[in-house]
Amino acid sequence: MQKHTSFFVLLRSVVILCLLTATLTACGFKSRGSFQLPVELQKIYVAGSQSSDLVKNLNEMLAYSAKVAANRSDADVVLIINKEETANRTLSVDSRGKVRESEMQFSVIYSLVLTNGDALLDKEELLLVRDYINDENDIIGRTNESMVITGDLKRDAAQQILRRIHALKFTSANLI
Repeated sequence: MQKHTSFFVLLRSVVILCLLTATLTACGFKSRGSFQLPVELQKIYVAGSQSSDLVKNLNEMLAYSAKVAANRSDADVVLIINKEETANRTLSVDSRGKVRESEMQFSVIYSLVLTNGDALLDKEELLLVRDYINDENDIIGRTNESMVITGDLKRDAAQQILRRIHALKFTSANLI
């Protein structure tokens, strides 16, 4: 009797799991970081400083939806990170001249080029800005917050670049 009961419990669990899986896929659920890239862009090489957090984020996000080519010659298109910069700007100071509020800017210039040299996106510029409060009593927290904001800006930039690539419209003239 005990054997039959455990079998039915296991069977019920499997059926519930299958129904849950079917429900999630039917509602359009996609895993985070997944982008549906055009068919023509399934092999992408990201050219830029391999130590750059932006390049690492792009490679990681692209791995969900395309094949990241190890070599430029194996790719259908090359995503070139021409320039990336981080800058800080003071927004306000207190009565003693200490910085109270700052702004962090992250800018990137990128291009998307076919292997034959034709540019699909030529030197597109992206600028992301975040404001944050400087707490003079929490120096360690301020440093950590700055690092977290920088990382967030780079992840956001990678997502926006991939959304821009996803929005490209292809014709046969683009690919010749």
